[in-house]
Amino acid sequence: MAKFNGKALLPWRFTTNWMIPAALTDSQTPNMVVQQVRKYFLPRNPEKNVPVGQISLRVNEVCNLRCGSCGQWGENGHLRQKLERGEKLQQLDFDVVKRVVFETRRDKPFYYVWGGEPTMWKPLVPLFEELAKYKLRGSIVTNAQELDGIIEDIINTGALSILFLSLDGWDSASQNIMRAPAGGGVSDNFEKTMAVMEKVKEIKARKKLKFPMVIPITVISNENYSHLVDIHKLVLNKAQLHPFYYGWFITEERAALHEKIFELRFGYKPQNHRGYLKSCFNDVDPKVTAEQIRELLAMSKGKVCIPHILPDIYTEEQIKRYYNDHAWHCGYPKCESIYYTAEVSPDGRVTPCRDYQDYTVGNINEQNFYDIWNGKNFKTFRREMKKGLLPVCTRCCGLQGF
Repeated sequence: MAKFNGKALLPWRFTTNWMIPAALTDSQTPNMVVQQVRKYFLPRNPEKNVPVGQISLRVNEVCNLRCGSCGQWGENGHLRQKLERGEKLQQLDFDVVKRVVFETRRDKPFYYVWGGEPTMWKPLVPLFEELAKYKLRGSIVTNAQELDGIIEDIINTGALSILFLSLDGWDSASQNIMRAPAGGGVSDNFEKTMAVMEKVKEIKARKKLKFPMVIPITVISNENYSHLVDIHKLVLNKAQLHPFYYGWFITEERAALHEKIFELRFGYKPQNHRGYLKSCFNDVDPKVTAEQIRELLAMSKGKVCIPHILPDIYTEEQIKRYYNDHAWHCGYPKCESIYYTAEVSPDGRVTPCRDYQDYTVGNINEQNFYDIWNGKNFKTFRREMKKGLLPVCTRCCGLQGF
């Protein structure tokens, strides 16, 4: 995988096989080109106002699964702890979201919709209808547990460009262990995820559509590192791109160092990062993982679905270093997403970071979006990040520029 200006590029085969042909037949091609130009060529000056390229809406805090790899509902997840303290779980106000969509329509940002579990947010279909009104596009990141009944309605809006589906298992038993139901018992998540892939494929064929792209996401963990080839076989002819992430996690040492440095820079102690103290990555075997990645890359040649390894490390030595040396940034020494993406939390707070949401720059329930995006707090954060990454940043999915 190549890089440009410190950001990861999509695999060239995916770009030529899928993105370019889709763009050439899509009315929103000019907007897609503009966003990519902004993402890769926009000057990184923390003092200047910039157009927003992506608005990430974490629409709710509830979830119907309990996945070990999750920083929200995993073993130390901050939402799990919030619920245990008896605090109310939040969700975005749809009327406020509509206002933000209207305010930002001229920048044509891409909307990245997630949760919690976004399919448990009732206005999900109306949100995509609202995006379609202004010829905007978005994606959904979902576990597919409650998607079947609404997916065709969402596709019919014409605003869904990418459907991200969580796929961590190679069969029903493995997926349903790693992605267990919130209330306990036996899950049917594997069956639902695979059924949604088939349904979207059928809808696109029936309606002669290029979008949405179907992109399953696999987080490499203790449970599945020796079965990455088996997982990829499931989607070879059902999806367009298949990212494999090494996992977002921190160590106790890095958590403590982060608290110290964050407080020195910003004046208070962070809390949410401790949701990323996870044991589900402690026993990943670098040698086996590297062998699996080599095999799946070879196997995918000439196939419909293209694998994408994130971060772009492939050898046993690199993978071992990823898990053991958290000071290593894997070749991404700067945070670029803070000049491109705004993260909106269910209570309306806007933060610069998707994973470590302790620094608040404003609240859309109380402020105009651009007063936040180009405001003093966001510029302060951008300025501070030019001095260097925070200790937990080296294991953040946004560091590669996504």
